[in-house]
Amino acid sequence: MSKTELEGINAKQQMVELIRQNFNHPSILFWGIQNEIQISGERPELRKLVNELNELTKKEDPTRLTTMANVMFVEDEDDYNYVTDTIGYNKYFGWYNGEAGDFAGWLDGFHKKNPTVKLAISEYGAEGILQYHSSEPKIKDYSEEYHALYHETVWKIFEKRPFLWATYAWNMFDFGANIRDEGGVQGRNNKGLITYDRKIKKDAFYLYKAHWSDEKFVHITGKRFVDRTDDTIDIKVYSNCNEVNLSVNGGETTTLTSEDKIFVFENISLKEGINKVKVFAKDGNTSLQDVAMFNKVDNPNESYFTPEEEGGFVANWFDMPELGNVEMEELVITDDVYSTRCTVGELFKNEETKAIVTTYLGNVEEHPMFDMMQGFTIDAMSQIASDQFSEKMLYTLNKKLSQIKKSEQ
Repeated sequence: MSKTELEGINAKQQMVELIRQNFNHPSILFWGIQNEIQISGERPELRKLVNELNELTKKEDPTRLTTMANVMFVEDEDDYNYVTDTIGYNKYFGWYNGEAGDFAGWLDGFHKKNPTVKLAISEYGAEGILQYHSSEPKIKDYSEEYHALYHETVWKIFEKRPFLWATYAWNMFDFGANIRDEGGVQGRNNKGLITYDRKIKKDAFYLYKAHWSDEKFVHITGKRFVDRTDDTIDIKVYSNCNEVNLSVNGGETTTLTSEDKIFVFENISLKEGINKVKVFAKDGNTSLQDVAMFNKVDNPNESYFTPEEEGGFVANWFDMPELGNVEMEELVITDDVYSTRCTVGELFKNEETKAIVTTYLGNVEEHPMFDMMQGFTIDAMSQIASDQFSEKMLYTLNKKLSQIKKSEQ
């Protein structure tokens, strides 16, 4: 019996044990069949196993729905989307690829192509490290401000699409991940809404509280972004109150209303030195308030900046050379030659293609994630490291790889 067959038997046994042990728990609505199993590449035996696991699960418990989470680069038209009763996608627009706003186009496109598929977003998120701050937050700056802005953008997209049966922010807490080295922090995934020690709630936490909690509150964002060089700043508040008031240095009160739980007081002037900002609201006879202190300085606080050498979780798998000027011409790539459509594992079985990949990706065989990486196609990896796998890089790889026929192994 092959290793693959044994693994299939093991998976089925675990599925049966899971169901029989937990069958009577009333909180269980779905049985999960798989998570990101496609990360190992296109394997017919896995497709077969996923279908068999679904059939087995329905036989063991016909009363509950089945579901599974597809890795982000599974195509919209893939048959995986029709195996279980419902599906989820782990998507990271606005972090690993694209922009946060890209969720809108993808969701609408997927739903148009697959109107009967019951879709959820089973993972979404971005890194946010409390130490880093920016008045102009952007992707991959690891700032608390981008982390909050990301969740604002994505939540607005999700709440307007009732065809989604669920969305799951990844993650509630920062958590340990030994191979990661991002934003100057080793061994940790920083996508949490709360810090690793469970002590500090990041600003984005309060965005969700504003939408989901009945407990009235006001929260000034950016309070950890104390040192400011700008003469005027925007002060953003999350609250589930209808009306929020702001006062700076005990001065005149400004009042705002908002329907989306986000209140932005624009162009607030700062005096030199310490500025005390107070926001307050009323909940019946109860007064609610939050206070922030901002220090107007001449020079930026360097500790707020992310180390420039950081390239992100996937990007730091590779050490790519500078390509310089590349004249790109149309390439015709047929199925009988190697290309970026091939998996890393397939490319490493051929000495010529292995040499090409090593030239551009470095000695990835020594990377602790090489076993998982073997199942990725280069094209799939480019989706989650688009800043390194530029159009120029993909063209260069394809031009060299496509000169080698698969029959020449």
